[in-house]
Amino acid sequence: MHSLMLSLRWSLLLLLVCVGAACSAPRDSDEGDREPPNRRTAAIEEEPVALGLQAASDAVQTIQLYAAQEDALPILPLRSAQKLTLEFDLMDRAGRPLSVYFYHADRSWQRDLFASEYLTSFHRDDLFTYELSRGTLVDYAHYTYRFPNQSIGFRISGNYILRVTEQGDEDAVLFERPFFVTEEATSARLGIDNVLVAGQGFPSNQPVLTFTPPPSLAGNVFDYNVCFVQNGQLTSARCADNPSLTQQPDLLFYLQPERAFHPAGADYFLDLSNLNVSLEIDRTDFTTQPYRVLLKPDYARFPENGTAPLLSGQPVVSGAVRGVGEADTEGEYVETTFRFVPDGEQPLGGDLYVVGSFNGWQVDLGRALAWVPEEGHYEGTLLIKQGQYEYRYTSPDARVRRALRNPLPRPENAYAAFVYYSDASLSTDRLLAAQSVRAR
Repeated sequence: MHSLMLSLRWSLLLLLVCVGAACSAPRDSDEGDREPPNRRTAAIEEEPVALGLQAASDAVQTIQLYAAQEDALPILPLRSAQKLTLEFDLMDRAGRPLSVYFYHADRSWQRDLFASEYLTSFHRDDLFTYELSRGTLVDYAHYTYRFPNQSIGFRISGNYILRVTEQGDEDAVLFERPFFVTEEATSARLGIDNVLVAGQGFPSNQPVLTFTPPPSLAGNVFDYNVCFVQNGQLTSARCADNPSLTQQPDLLFYLQPERAFHPAGADYFLDLSNLNVSLEIDRTDFTTQPYRVLLKPDYARFPENGTAPLLSGQPVVSGAVRGVGEADTEGEYVETTFRFVPDGEQPLGGDLYVVGSFNGWQVDLGRALAWVPEEGHYEGTLLIKQGQYEYRYTSPDARVRRALRNPLPRPENAYAAFVYYSDASLSTDRLLAAQSVRAR
């Protein structure tokens, strides 16, 4: 009788899921036996995800937060010996002590919990050590901080936000950055499928993730959630709330075709590791202080071909700059001028901005690119440290973003998936696993 009731219960759950998902759940792409979609669906224009981060102060530049190497996403296994590394420059000829605070957040990046609930010791740590730049035209102090450490440890998994402030003043914010602490409680299998979407010349990329719920978690299957990220762009994360039960005891999560990732045009690649004329640099003026670099125009009609390295949306400095002793403290800051030529050399009808790994992919509403009518292009200048970066042009106006959509997809993209469990006992979302893959 007990077995019959259990069977009926699972059948009811499967029926409910099939009603919501039209029983079209794909199987893990690694199996290789899935049928291609037999219909086209319309794409949904999604707004960027708001992480709620404090905008970075102009006093701080070149913020890096990474795992083992500079282009690695900041994902930290809970209770492991691994560490994350934070690096940044304070644009001051003399550094000063600063403080760093940590906040836990749920899967939608809403801050929650008290510090005692997610930290093993202190709520903050102080940054007393730094190095002054040497022999550079622009003075700065370089900070390096690694955690967990004797002062900072984490009790639970989940999304986290790091905040750097003036020493001891939690509200005097210099910048904030997100990172992840994962339990690695289950083995997840991530694959990427191609699906046809109406109005697109190329298929969309549909992430599919399968995992077995940990035996210790006997909660409802609908307490699980998976979020997918493309090329390290956390603001473009897309989440799947309802699992498919077609592969019990495994759970399968995927994005509906209309919510799959549009064919991603290649981000532009900026290589300032060498300031001489190159594929990206038109000319450099070494007579000014700081140096001035004029980049070659970026043409909407001739987009990037995707041959540049994938940096997962992260800035790379010490691993890119050559010809100096220590890139972190001897790399130059240069006035870098971007030029974008829209299709038809006509203005786009809305403000245009350049964002990239050099500014945390954050739009600074006070720094819209200027339209130069006699040249038929947009133009703007930013102070950027020597290194390698990815960047793109964007706008708060959805019409402008659609006009900027790259007609040629990047041949290879990096995807990450994050498996969350809504734990009622903790009143937050635990991060059970994180998985990544590159797909063509």
